[in-house]
Parts: sequence; C-alpha cells; structure tokens
Amino acid sequence: MIYTAIIILAICLTGCSMRSTYPLVGGLAGGAAGSLGGPLVGGLSAGAGVLAGEALKNKDALVEAEETIEALSHGDVSALVAQGMQEHKTGFDAFTSTIKKILTGAAVLLGCYLLIPIFVAKRTARQCSQTEAIKHATRPPSPVRPSDHK
Repeated sequence: MIYTAIIILAICLTGCSMRSTYPLVGGLAGGAAGSLGGPLVGGLSAGAGVLAGEALKNKDALVEAEETIEALSHGDVSALVAQGMQEHKTGFDAFTSTIKKILTGAAVLLGCYLLIPIFVAKRTARQCSQTEAIKHATRPPSPVRPSDHK
C-alpha cells in the first residue's frame, strides 16, 4: 500500500506531462475492452485505443496548427507574432512555476523545523511540572508533632 502511494506521489510530482501516457492508457483500455470479443477484436480495439491516445496527446499541436492556418488565411501578422511569442512565454512560466514549487517546499520544511522546538518545550514543561508535583507531594511541608491527647 505504501509503495503504491509513493509511486502515485512520484508520478504527480514529476514535471512530465500526463499526455505522454495517453497512447499507453488507450491501448490498455482498448485491449481490455476488446478481449471480450477474442484475439482479433482485442488487437483491433487495442490499436484503436492507441490511435485515440495519440490523437489526444497531439491535440494541442493540432489546435496550434489550425490557428496558424487561420491567421495565414486572413493575413493577420499580429496574430502570428503573438502565437510565436507563446513559446517563449511558456518557458518563463515553467521557470516561475518551478521556483514557486521549490519555495513552497522550503516553506513547508521551515515550518516543520520551527514546530519541533514547540513540541519539545511542551513535553519538557509537562515532565518538569509532574516531577515537581511528585517531589512536593511525597514530603510533608513541616515536621509532624506527636499529639498530647491520651
């Protein structure tokens, strides 16, 4: 169970795009669904799943190509320049998001580091108060005199 959680955490924290796994997931889903119909149907449906995964993986490139063709057909130079600047902008955005992740991790570690002395001081104070209470409870505050009543 812990190994599964570690693997899922590692996959979520990697910088890789999940889009690269779409063909694999499509092939697995298609093969699993097609296995009910026999080997031929399973192979064909796995191939269809891989093709669907490839299409989903490259969806952004298709949309970008469509926007470029549309801008070229209308002769819109400003749209072409803006589209070309998107590549440079995404690199900077990726850099800033990486820095944000690093700073967030450092803040969490610093917070944990600063919380440790609070818990240690609380435990020490509790132990000291218990030992002082035991020390004062076991000895009388003044000597006891024998009573004169007979």
